[in-house]
Formats: sequence, structure tokens, C-alpha cells
Amino acid sequence: PEEEEMGGLDDGDDETLVLISSEDDNPKEFEISRKAALMCNLVKSILEGDNAAKKIPIKKVRGDILELIVEYLKHHNGKKPEEIAKPIRSVKMERIVADKWDAEYINKMNKKTIFQVILGANYMDLPSLLHLGCAKIATLIKGKSPEEIKNILADDSNDNKQEENKEDQ
Repeated sequence: PEEEEMGGLDDGDDETLVLISSEDDNPKEFEISRKAALMCNLVKSILEGDNAAKKIPIKKVRGDILELIVEYLKHHNGKKPEEIAKPIRSVKMERIVADKWDAEYINKMNKKTIFQVILGANYMDLPSLLHLGCAKIATLIKGKSPEEIKNILADDSNDNKQEENKEDQ
């Protein structure tokens, strides 16, 4: 009977938390189930320190990026996706992730956004999303020459120029 009174981190899976983005002037707030949010070790450690916390500031992640991270967390809802095999076997994300949704999710982002999501996932200590983002970048550079890799990893603002050059050739 004593054990029942002890509230663990898993208690109240149906509870919702609010993750708050880093902007000073107009931070965005995202409601998310506690179960989904616990995939982030940052959230987990905050809740270990304060189990009653309902609003969690994510200090280094902007609203637009946090929105993408929350979308990922809600989709997986606390269930860790299958690990991505390394080294990367294909340049097609659909072939290297177990969940087709993950491939579609990361494929719709431009490079700059992927890097921001990688940084956010790293800060929030969310390994599965960190690995998904890194795997996507790996597919972009797999089998390329150093010069091609340099061009691929260059800023997105160069993308348009490269596209125009290709059309001219």
C-alpha cells in the first residue's frame, strides 16, 4: 500500500505539460502530453527536480523549431523509434528509418531547418531526433567529393545560385 502513494515520473501519463520557446518578447507555448515530453532527457531531468512543473522553458530553442520538435514528440508519444543503423546504408531516408513518418518529417525540411532541429534536439537531449537529423545530413553527403560536400553543407542561401547554375549548363 505504501508504494501506491509514491508518485513516480510515470504517474499521470495523461497529464499535459507546456513547453515554452526561447523568444524573450513573444515566446510560443506548446501543449504536449507528459508521456511524449519525457522522450526529452532535458524535460525528464527538470521533472525529476520538480515533479509538479507544468510549464517548462526551453531556453535555447526558437518557437518555429520547437514546434517541429513538439510535432516529432507527439507523433512518437513516448515510444522510442527503432535506432537508425550506422553506417547509413542508403541515400533514401525511407530505407534507413523504420517509421515512414520520420522520413517524410525530416525530408520536408531545408538544410538550415534540419541543422536548427539537430541543435534543438541536442539541447533538449532527444537522441532519436538528433540521430534522425544527422542521418538526413549524412544522406546528403554520402558518396560525394569533398568539393560537393562543401557546397552541400554551405548555407541554404547558396542553393538558389547552384540551382540556377545547373540550369545554365
